[in-house]
Amino acid sequence: MTSFVWSKNMQELKAEKPIESPSDNPVIRLMGRLKDEGFSTDQSEDDWENFGEIIYSRNEKISFASGETVFIFTRVSDLNDRILRQTSDSVVNTYKAKKPVEKALSVLQSMTVYHCLVAIGDQPHNDLLTNYVTRSGGATFIPVVFVPEINQVIYPDVEEKVGSVRPRIEYLQYLLGERRENVNMHRQTVQAFYISIAVLAVLLFAIAFSLIH
Repeated sequence: MTSFVWSKNMQELKAEKPIESPSDNPVIRLMGRLKDEGFSTDQSEDDWENFGEIIYSRNEKISFASGETVFIFTRVSDLNDRILRQTSDSVVNTYKAKKPVEKALSVLQSMTVYHCLVAIGDQPHNDLLTNYVTRSGGATFIPVVFVPEINQVIYPDVEEKVGSVRPRIEYLQYLLGERRENVNMHRQTVQAFYISIAVLAVLLFAIAFSLIH
């Protein structure tokens, strides 16, 4: 009788065990956070489930220039240095400035692209992503690796990045819930731009003054 009661209680406990919530998946969590932060996508969630790729984006206003922040989610069955390098080069070539006006304003680094590589399986990754952070033609490329099965997220080491890249990684940390305060990832870039303008103005004034006298 005691054995029967114990077995019945164990079955009830198993039945009451909650099913894993989507919020336990770091990819789903980030997608939900992006929606809350004003990002949108032209694709349906079925595209992600069926084809393994979806893109979220948000327009940005950086001083007098227009910009964009993009999150590309790509499901990958294998992840190695070759794939990381190929995806880095491909994404940067796609999003870097091509028009003359865009190239002239590329100093503002108004385009930020986070490429979220979602690895299949439960194998932990220890990829060093810092070397794959790329700045080219006004675009900043930042790779991020997710292993949803074990709730692992890898991104470039923020301590090794300074200037305009560091606040972008800190903004990612904010979206992932690892920082409490929001981060203005364009503030340092705009400040550096205006400092450069001021220095150039002083140099031009000095040249003009020397020519007059």
